[in-house]
Amino acid sequence: MKTLDQHLREQPLVMLRAIARNQGLIIAATGRSVFRQTLVREMLETQHVVDMWQDLAPSAHEAVQTLFSEDNRIAVTSFQRRFGTIRRFGPGHLQKEKPWKLPANVAERLWYLGLITRGFDETPDGLSEFFSIPSDLFQLLPLSLSIGERFAFPPATDASPLRTERDGEERFLDDLATILIYLQNNRVWVNSRGEWRENDLQQLIPRLQTQPLNLDRPLTPGSRLSLLFHCTEALDLVTATKGRLRLQAEAILSWLELDRLQQQSALFEAWRNSSDWNDLCLTPGLHCESGNWRNDPKATRGALLDILTRVQPGQWRNLDALIAAIRTQHPDFQRPDGNYDTWYIRDDTGSYLSGFDHWEDVEGRLIRHIWSGPLSWFGLIAWDEESQSWSLTSHGLTLLDPGASPPPTSSVPPDLLVTGDFRVMLPIGHRIYDRFRVARFCAWEASTPAYRYRITQRGLRRAAAAGINSEQILEFLTAASDGQVPAKVSGALVQFTP
Repeated sequence: MKTLDQHLREQPLVMLRAIARNQGLIIAATGRSVFRQTLVREMLETQHVVDMWQDLAPSAHEAVQTLFSEDNRIAVTSFQRRFGTIRRFGPGHLQKEKPWKLPANVAERLWYLGLITRGFDETPDGLSEFFSIPSDLFQLLPLSLSIGERFAFPPATDASPLRTERDGEERFLDDLATILIYLQNNRVWVNSRGEWRENDLQQLIPRLQTQPLNLDRPLTPGSRLSLLFHCTEALDLVTATKGRLRLQAEAILSWLELDRLQQQSALFEAWRNSSDWNDLCLTPGLHCESGNWRNDPKATRGALLDILTRVQPGQWRNLDALIAAIRTQHPDFQRPDGNYDTWYIRDDTGSYLSGFDHWEDVEGRLIRHIWSGPLSWFGLIAWDEESQSWSLTSHGLTLLDPGASPPPTSSVPPDLLVTGDFRVMLPIGHRIYDRFRVARFCAWEASTPAYRYRITQRGLRRAAAAGINSEQILEFLTAASDGQVPAKVSGALVQFTP
């Protein structure tokens, strides 16, 4: 970031005189070097900065505040799109036209005041040109807007009795556990693309709390089930060895020993920090083509989640209004260079979505997908489908920033139930570790309204082969059910021999 002196060194004398004029400074020096040094000294006087700031129009205040709120760096294309294009003049043409007398827009007004400079900086895609406020001048401006307060949410909507919070985080967590349990008890093979075979998918899907929207294509890219599979890999819970999926015993044990909130947080962080899960290219209706471009899905999620942390839990807001606010205040959340002409993205018709005019078609569609997809699946937001309004949940606030929200009240998981017909019932919300144990010696029967398993000879033999005898099983069931194991079941377990 340039200092004021570094910025003014790049300007011809006619430009320096124009800046002094617009700053209301009278400088008698005639030589360029002395004029520049005097201009820098007087522009950086504290009282002069305060007086100059008070004389600025509200539109100029807004532009400077916007730079401040974006860490004092905005891509030239983005800044000029919002605040106007700064016309280019050579020294001779500049002297003839004198554009500082009647600036064409806010950007030119700031430019001929010497309040903004431009230069190149590194981005993930290489060098890009940015506007900024000279660093030493930046420190003197009486800017009141904090970076944490830079996004202004549209007003909340009125409450509605039709709105309810879904237990999305519970179902997502339980469904991931169901996948791991299926892998524990079955040999599962994947094809060359890492996809499950159809037979295993058909066995797995009925066991899930939430069924795929498209049962014919349950692993559609970007789908909930695809993200579940991705999380098992991102957390190193599953690995593929010669085409077969296997549980990573040490990682599984460490994860099972966490409480449910910690397990949910681990899943959320696996998505939030993933560079491999590309939400943009997995958004329905968008098709990313290969080429000399790339986006940063992790940084994009970070920008959107940062916005989400600004809202209060329980306040219902319209998604269209949110998208409009992001387009106005933070349109380049996923394009740090502000360039909308270099990404190769098509819609379902095959048309390329190039240029800022397609912001709603790309950025808007991405936001809708993240809000209705991952944020809902992880339980960060609740939906009112009647009005397409959403609300940040208290659980979501805890996941976003555990330090900013009170710790949730710990609750004792409900006891599992053992019935006289050799069935074991685990209520929703029960410890996942217990369900893993039950699945060792039982056959699955149902997942709703509670998990229902049946103790079978085959299951007991499978457990015995893994070194788990019937006495250990009876001891576990007795403890987990608060001693409520029917005599018929306990007697059968005592007498069982593999």
